[in-house]
Amino acid sequence: MMRSRYRFGALAGGWAAFWATVAVADSAYNTEAGTTGSFLKLLTERLEFTLREIPALGAHLTGLPGQISDRVALLLLGIVAAGLLAEFLVRLLLSRARLRGFDRLVGQSPLRAFGRALLLDVLALVALGVAGRVVVAQIGDPQSVGNKLGQQVFAAMLYWRSFNLVFRAWLRPGTPEGRIAPIDDAAARGLLIALNWVIVLPLLGSHIARALEVTGAAREVISAAVILYAPLIAACLLWVVWHWHKEMAAWLSAMVSPNRIGRRLKLDTAVRWWVFGLLFYAMMGLAAVYAALTEANMAARGLTIIESALIALLLFETLMHRIRRHIVSELPMAGDVVADCLRLVARLYVVILVVDAMMVRVLGAMTAAEWATHDRGAKIAAVTAVAIYALWRFIRYRMDSYIAANPLPSADATGDAEEDVKVAASRLRTLMPLLRAITGATILVVGGLLVLAELGVNITPLIAGASVFGLAVSFGSQSLVRDIVSGVFFLAEDSFRIGEYVDCSRVKGTVEGFSVRSLKLRHQNGQLHIVPFGQVGHITNFSRDWTVVKFNLAFAPGTDIELLRKTVKKLGLEMAEDPAFKPIIMQPLKMQGVVDIKDSQVIVRFKFMARPKNPSIIQRTAIRRMYDTLPGLGIRFATPTMTAYPTPMMPGGVPATVASPPAAAPAPSPTPANSPTAPEAKVAAE
Repeated sequence: MMRSRYRFGALAGGWAAFWATVAVADSAYNTEAGTTGSFLKLLTERLEFTLREIPALGAHLTGLPGQISDRVALLLLGIVAAGLLAEFLVRLLLSRARLRGFDRLVGQSPLRAFGRALLLDVLALVALGVAGRVVVAQIGDPQSVGNKLGQQVFAAMLYWRSFNLVFRAWLRPGTPEGRIAPIDDAAARGLLIALNWVIVLPLLGSHIARALEVTGAAREVISAAVILYAPLIAACLLWVVWHWHKEMAAWLSAMVSPNRIGRRLKLDTAVRWWVFGLLFYAMMGLAAVYAALTEANMAARGLTIIESALIALLLFETLMHRIRRHIVSELPMAGDVVADCLRLVARLYVVILVVDAMMVRVLGAMTAAEWATHDRGAKIAAVTAVAIYALWRFIRYRMDSYIAANPLPSADATGDAEEDVKVAASRLRTLMPLLRAITGATILVVGGLLVLAELGVNITPLIAGASVFGLAVSFGSQSLVRDIVSGVFFLAEDSFRIGEYVDCSRVKGTVEGFSVRSLKLRHQNGQLHIVPFGQVGHITNFSRDWTVVKFNLAFAPGTDIELLRKTVKKLGLEMAEDPAFKPIIMQPLKMQGVVDIKDSQVIVRFKFMARPKNPSIIQRTAIRRMYDTLPGLGIRFATPTMTAYPTPMMPGGVPATVASPPAAAPAPSPTPANSPTAPEAKVAAE
């Protein structure tokens, strides 16, 4: 119920809007008639006058056999029959070649397959033209009424079949491998019929009026005929829109990109396109009737231009949709950029064409001379918009290519070993996402202002308003401004990069990312810390330039320290020449000396300098090699010493721990830090 009310309201609104439109157009084109009375009275008078010419129309039609002989009538029918038959036969002869081309080329180069099939269809159209022209030549005198009618029939048939060729090239019923439109076979067949009706019905109405004019009918008689058949043609077009609205909705919905902004709105518009279609063709029918009554056909021509532009845009968008799928698979990103720029050019051109038709022809709000200035500004603005968009897409393409070629190191511990740790990102790779966002915003703002200026909009108030708004935001969000400014200076000083391990006073972790105002740190235990730049007092970077690793090992007393030093130096040089460690080690492993002697152990310190990628693997490898090499040279590692305490004895030589029966342990009492342990206390008591 709600849907029916909505449709009725939309149709009623469109009807009212049309009559308001034609009223404005009437005042623009028929100012002299407007002085004699109101528009409604004038329209009523002309309608009554035209309807009184219907008997004259009937008389003119009954007199046509006197002007056109039976032979000429048969030849007029023969033009259509011969042309269609020649086209059918040529298409039938070339069908095998078309299918072979699809089978051989569609998997390798779909565009070549499409071009070859289109060329074969053009040959069929050429055969139609030749056959039709041969029949027209049989009519005789070029100045006769029959020959003029034959020329009209031939032109109408050629016009119709040319559009049919284009529609068939895009839809290809029964040949899905060569189809451009993203629909199935059933929808392709239905839409081919529907689009042919959309071309044939208005074409039929136009050529009926021309045929009446050629046969000598008065203008009032032609107007009466148009009033009679224009509503019928409009009703047929409305039926075509409604009958195949689901198939067209499937076509439009399939071309909506899943990753673009406004996808939901685009899908809703694609599904409900029939509302606009019904309103448009209703307006076309009313415009045709209005043109017949007032002899002002500017509105009807404007709507025809809009219809042709929208159909051409649909076919172009469909072709770009198909080409993008092919180009992206062979030339990643670059083909996408070129296709989007071409689509923007086509869209802007169609927008300018539609606005021109609406303002000059349909609404009559401007004359052609008045619109010329605005048209020039609109075209310059369109060229500027295309250039700015192409610049942004090229910059974004280069940035995305650099990001894809330089993946960020992961802070996740998903590797099987610590050797999988990746090096930190470069400074440019770290700043690239932020640079891309800033560049996009700058191009959008500057480009938008340039386009508005070309369209005649005064941009000075916009700039002043933006300045005041920015000042108000800076005063109202001081903490936000502090975070952003601090982040700008941290990034400008190259304080950190993605993948580096840093200490930010309060938290530590690996830099996983950052935004305009905050820093993301991944702790080694997995926690993610988000720290605003304004709260970062200082940054200690553990992953920059180089790192020195020092570690101690314990050796047995009597170790030959000089032999140990020489052996470790030799191991360090061997590791420095190892291809696995040569890019990492900056100073080889060496012994610093004895740092302590305690508990029958000689503590020796070692050190090396390496790049801060993963120095722990160098340390582990060095210790393992020393463990394998040093014992063979008589250098022993220290072993832990155990201290044995005397066991208390009972009289008779029985240990107290054996003779004493198990008893409940007394409650522990606080023991001073310098008091002896429990076994020592027992010995002291005895």
